[in-house]
Amino acid sequence: MNLPNDKINLTRELIAKLYSSPFDEALVLEIGRSVTQLVDAHYSGLLIYAQTPLPVLITNNPPEFTPIYLSVINEDFLLDSLVATHSEIVLHRIRKRVEYEKDKQNFIETVQNARPISDIVYLPIILDGMIIGQWSFGRAGLKSPIFSENQVELIRFIGSFLIDAFTRSLIPPPPEEETAYLDHAGHVVSMGAKIEDAFTALFGRGLILASRPSHGDRRKLFKTAYQRFLQGPLHVGMDRLTLHFQDKHYAFQFSILRSKGIPLRAEGLPYASVRLLDNSMGMDCAQVIDWPAISRMYGFTPRESDVVLEILEGRMNKEIADTLGVEESTIKRHTHNIYEKTGFRSRTELVLGITRGANLN
Repeated sequence: MNLPNDKINLTRELIAKLYSSPFDEALVLEIGRSVTQLVDAHYSGLLIYAQTPLPVLITNNPPEFTPIYLSVINEDFLLDSLVATHSEIVLHRIRKRVEYEKDKQNFIETVQNARPISDIVYLPIILDGMIIGQWSFGRAGLKSPIFSENQVELIRFIGSFLIDAFTRSLIPPPPEEETAYLDHAGHVVSMGAKIEDAFTALFGRGLILASRPSHGDRRKLFKTAYQRFLQGPLHVGMDRLTLHFQDKHYAFQFSILRSKGIPLRAEGLPYASVRLLDNSMGMDCAQVIDWPAISRMYGFTPRESDVVLEILEGRMNKEIADTLGVEESTIKRHTHNIYEKTGFRSRTELVLGITRGANLN
């Protein structure tokens, strides 16, 4: 590979930035501009496959290009070759083989009408043996020269740093003792020792949150809370969950990883974190009230205890029903029984009475 002297400093600056800057859309576009200068290209693109409902494309092409390309992405024969070979694809190397094939014409005409090109290079992004995306660098205009072999080699060289930076951005630092990383579906990717102990107590061994609910539906409650956090509705406290089991209270808080980066919704890739909160943080009433004593005093059943704790956290019947996975009529029946046992006649009396008469820590 021959790197011109006037581009050596640009190459060094580009690589240094990849190792010192957050990997986000702004960096992708900035780095793309630098690489196009190095190889005399006109545009660059980062395409990530593992997204729903459509892949994500970050490119310095005109804005109207993205929806047009994504509309015919399933016909991209270059992409087919990339997936089949797991190696770089260069248009001019296969042009003669495909340009007269009828099943390629719709893709060629659609893309060329939107952004005519003379040549393009695809570089695969491979993680654990699976292609999850690609970098691409192209030359606009049908009359532009094709990439030379030296330029393709330079793209391959720079591309190795781009791919390394991207895959590095997908791997957060090792979790602290109180933290676990979850993928988008809710599978645990990795976890610290303290939160593992809490998960074992609540859910048993071999925790997979997307598996069949068990252990008194606690897995279902956890998964429901996580999906609500990801999808809404938006409200204060949506990032928190408290589970009650064997006279103990486990408080958790969810956070999105790489909120300014490019989160991937692929199985096994960290998407969010969940942190086991210290009980002294006072995330809800149950953490400062001697709840076991209160429950014994009124003779609450385990399910009635769950309902009271939800009421103390300010949730209405429908929310409680959704959280506990039962019908709203069931919550109303439990609430009636709670009023009968306590002598309170309303939620306000219940909350004030329990918290006022509780033995606070």
